[in-house]
Amino acid sequence: MRAIRATGVLAGPAADAEQVTQLLAGERVEVHDREGDWLRVTVPGQWSSKDAMGYPGWALAADLAHDEDSVVEIARTYLGTPYVWGGLTHDGIDCSGLVHASFRAVGTAVPRDAFDQAATCEPVELGSERPGDLWFFARGGPGTRITHVGFVTAPGVLLHAPDSGPRRYVVEEELPDERRPTLVAAGRF
Repeated sequence: MRAIRATGVLAGPAADAEQVTQLLAGERVEVHDREGDWLRVTVPGQWSSKDAMGYPGWALAADLAHDEDSVVEIARTYLGTPYVWGGLTHDGIDCSGLVHASFRAVGTAVPRDAFDQAATCEPVELGSERPGDLWFFARGGPGTRITHVGFVTAPGVLLHAPDSGPRRYVVEEELPDERRPTLVAAGRF
């Protein structure tokens, strides 16, 4: 599993337990046990004499996701983040930055810009997308430069950072009618 946001690893399975370390978004953990909302974990990337498998402790299950789900779950932590051209943080992010930062958090290097992301990912036939795939948009339609990207999270549902319209912040929504004619490709990293 991976952390979907920065979160504490605690000495015990309770919110008031001492924090012993932290996980960063995308950091991998091994899960060994569950107690209510808490998972007993080790953090392989944080070596410790306390446990040969990595730093031990307890993390909230809600702050972790299975590897195959983690990129979308990390992207969801940006919901409500303002659109900022060239942004890569929770203070402000753009559409391709959302894709780049989410994949980067799990150790997958992808290009920074939407048109480069479209050119380097594995093409997926429109209509056969699955959660975690990307939709690519071009204002001029097929054959023109890709100008927008977002995650497919369910059939017909887009998680993205719109740069125009009434919402200029990260949203997860049914594919807007105004975006449909500009949807030109889908892809997968």
